Amino acid sequence: MIDVRIGRLAQQLGVHRNTITNWIKSGKLKATATVGKRYLIEESEFRRFSQAIRLPERMVAAIVASDRSADPVVEAILPQPPSIQSEVRMSDKPIGSVMVVGGGIAGIQASLDLANSGYAVHLVERSAGIGGAMAQLDKTYPTNDCAM
Repeated sequence: MIDVRIGRLAQQLGVHRNTITNWIKSGKLKATATVGKRYLIEESEFRRFSQAIRLPERMVAAIVASDRSADPVVEAILPQPPSIQSEVRMSDKPIGSVMVVGGGIAGIQASLDLANSGYAVHLVERSAGIGGAMAQLDKTYPTNDCAM
């Protein structure tokens, strides 16, 4: 099993973290969510996926090796005995409870990120609507898209 964080894996692959998240959600990359935006991926599944998206073998080997040891020099000097890895599964119950004050764009994004990490989120906004200053805009520069 490979224990990965979305951001770190995205950086190693040279793609945006949302791309990794979309691969997982669509089932292209089979991963099991654990605590704190970490995912467990079977090594064989990761190798199959990397062949499907045509990753170079040296990059795959580096990603797999980086997960096995924080310090590759120590691993080369002292061979590690086979370890029994236990899966850490994310419970169905929330980890904890968080209150986000402010329903602007940053507060909404923070609430979504915390909820995806397994927390129960309480979003508090002083006005009747959410969106903050962005909700007052009609169009955004430079694309002239609708602000909301």
